[in-house]
Amino acid sequence: MKLYLSILLILWCSGVLAQRKLVVASLGTKVPQRDIKVRVDNGDEMVTPWSGEIEVPDSFKRISLSHPRFQHRYVLANELHGDTIYLIPALHAIDEVVVYGQDRRKSMMAGIMMPVTPKEVPLPQVVPAGPNVLAIMAWLFEKTVAPAIEAKQRRKKALKAVRQKEQEYEAKWDALKTTEKK
Repeated sequence: MKLYLSILLILWCSGVLAQRKLVVASLGTKVPQRDIKVRVDNGDEMVTPWSGEIEVPDSFKRISLSHPRFQHRYVLANELHGDTIYLIPALHAIDEVVVYGQDRRKSMMAGIMMPVTPKEVPLPQVVPAGPNVLAIMAWLFEKTVAPAIEAKQRRKKALKAVRQKEQEYEAKWDALKTTEKK
C-alpha cells in the first residue's frame, strides 16, 4: 500500500512539475498584462490574472495570445527562450491598407496600340574595383619624399643668398684695399 501511495505521489508531483510558468507583458511598457486570452495547442484556455502569470504544460507546441489592445500573437515552443512573452500594442499596428493604382488591363491594352520607340540605353558607369593605387602613391610621396625635397630647396636658396652676400663683402673688401694702397 505504501509503495502504491509513494508511486502515486511521485506521478502526481511529476505532473505538477511538468508545468512552465510564463509572464505576459506589454512590449512598450514591460508591465505584466491581465485579461489576455491564452490558448495552448492541447485545447487548454485561460485568462491571465493581474500579475500576468500563466502556467502552461512543458510539452506545448504553440501558444496563442489575444486581446483587443494588443496584436494577436502565436508563440512556438522553440521560440520561447525566457519566461516572458511580450505583446505589441495595437496602437502601432496598421488597421487597413489602401492601394491606389490603375487598372493593369487598360494600361496593357493602351501599350499594345502605341508604336514602339527604342529607348536610349544609358552606358554603365565603370568604377574600378579595389583601392586607388595612384592616390595612395601620391599621398605617400606627399608624406615622405616631398618634405625632404622642400627642405633641400630651402637650403639651396639660403646657401645661394649667403654666397651672394660673401661676394658683396669680398667686392667691398677689395675696394677698400685698393683705396688704401693709393
